Amino acid sequence: MSSHPALNGDARLGAECQRRFLPTRFDVSGNALDSHGSVCSELACPKCHLVIPRAMFEMRSLFYSILGSPGSGKSHLIATTTWTLRKTMGSYFHLSFSDADPDSNRVLNQSEERLFFNENPNELTTLPKTEKEGELYDPVRFGDQTFWYPRPFVFSVQPLPSHPQGEKVAEMSRAICLYDNAGEHFLPGGRSSISPATQHLTVSSGLIFLFDPTQHVRFREACKGISKDPQITTAGLSFRQDQVMLEAANRIRTQASLSQNEKYKRPIVVAMTKLDAWRGLLDASFERRAAAFGEILQRRKHNDSEAIETVLNHRRIKQVSLDLRELMLRYAPEFVNAAEGFAEDVTYVPVSALGHAPTLEAETGRFGVRPGSISPQWAELPLLYLLSLTSGGLIPRPIERQHNSDEQE
Repeated sequence: MSSHPALNGDARLGAECQRRFLPTRFDVSGNALDSHGSVCSELACPKCHLVIPRAMFEMRSLFYSILGSPGSGKSHLIATTTWTLRKTMGSYFHLSFSDADPDSNRVLNQSEERLFFNENPNELTTLPKTEKEGELYDPVRFGDQTFWYPRPFVFSVQPLPSHPQGEKVAEMSRAICLYDNAGEHFLPGGRSSISPATQHLTVSSGLIFLFDPTQHVRFREACKGISKDPQITTAGLSFRQDQVMLEAANRIRTQASLSQNEKYKRPIVVAMTKLDAWRGLLDASFERRAAAFGEILQRRKHNDSEAIETVLNHRRIKQVSLDLRELMLRYAPEFVNAAEGFAEDVTYVPVSALGHAPTLEAETGRFGVRPGSISPQWAELPLLYLLSLTSGGLIPRPIERQHNSDEQE
């Protein structure tokens, strides 16, 4: 990407963007020079001309797609997840978690600031809705046609010296790309020939599907009388979330050339959002097990060395998943059939990005949140679980052992 101010105007991206070019001249340090002799450091895709962070050339890239119906809470969950991981990855897993490209993460960083760095923590704030076009998409022209490409959030995850694999920084480091789409993209009929917005599904190492019980008729009916959440007590959104899952599955099958009889081999985490609104449906035994969910983190010695590593308790996660699956079969069996008919590995986890009910703003009709009251519950778990399954050891997987009946919980 050219850096001299006179070289603005790109055939793909328009007059406001710096010109892209194939370099033929370099300085003594190997840096590319544009036609005016300026040193250039940013790299771009030769097809779409969009900037590619250097971290994606220097590290192995992992892609994760986050999808769900409109209003299911994707923006809040992603902001809470990334902020929590920024704080805890070092102490939990001896990993650094930071922006690989601050410009790509600009919208997400603004959301984190609204929720966690707000100068007025007791005043209501809202996050902007993810639109089908806008700041999270880049327009690219091919001839007379303009295509809208989704802009991922890109993070660098690297082992610290105290990590059990700390001496293998180059081998173990990963560039993590999170794709967040507007829910409308996944509604049946939401596909557009000029918006390749969901093609990342095919290359993703795992999917996080946000299932929102407050948008499901039978869940809402069951929660009336036991929940004061305005998303339950007022007329709210209702979507056929099984159709959103089926639409995503159909796109993956088409783009990956999977037959209707083939199962999707990569993991899907179904994050049941807004737990505080529907937790009254959970029985006491589940609450006891969920209260012990802190045991999800296990400390152990790394092999025969003195190094201590933290692993996720997969057995505990699967126990909670089975309990939630029973709840889903009671109220939303059509979604369970859609998800498990498509994928081999489906895990259900409860999450709350806020930890409390939002407030309905009378003037705007939108739900707002007071930043000072935010207390997330397990918001980071879906991404941590996928990382433990697919990152090649950044978050170690537990050693599976046989347990006798006395050890079973």
